[in-house]
Amino acid sequence: MANKDHPTEIGHPYQSNFAIVPFSRTYDEAFTLLVEARNYLSANGTASRRGLHNSVKMNLFIEEMRMTSRLIRAMAWLLAVRAVEEGEIDWEDAVDLDDLMVDLKICVRGDCDEATGFPPALLDLMERAHSLYMRTARMELQVAARCSA
Repeated sequence: MANKDHPTEIGHPYQSNFAIVPFSRTYDEAFTLLVEARNYLSANGTASRRGLHNSVKMNLFIEEMRMTSRLIRAMAWLLAVRAVEEGEIDWEDAVDLDDLMVDLKICVRGDCDEATGFPPALLDLMERAHSLYMRTARMELQVAARCSA
């Protein structure tokens, strides 16, 4: 069972308790955004890509995949936090610094802007997914730093 007390001395494993209202809201936001993205991508499949130049199609696919990666990674972290809070795993098991660093290289990038010709609804989803991902990545980095201290 994970100890939920904050460390009192340097060198002790990081323990925390994210089971507060802001975490719950972040989890709900992530779940809602994941469903919203799934619905958007399902409804705007190949029909919306007809007539687009191949390079625009490729950029669209790349950014949709980046958005999906952000959402999946954010949800995975939030589920890991829930598992820690339920005592199923320890913080050290929840943090995988190698995977986090690889994901940061992919998910932090934002090669897209308003001038790409992407639909406004997709741009909005991508922006919200990026914001959510950055918040969860900061949480994970904070926990990783304390676990490795």
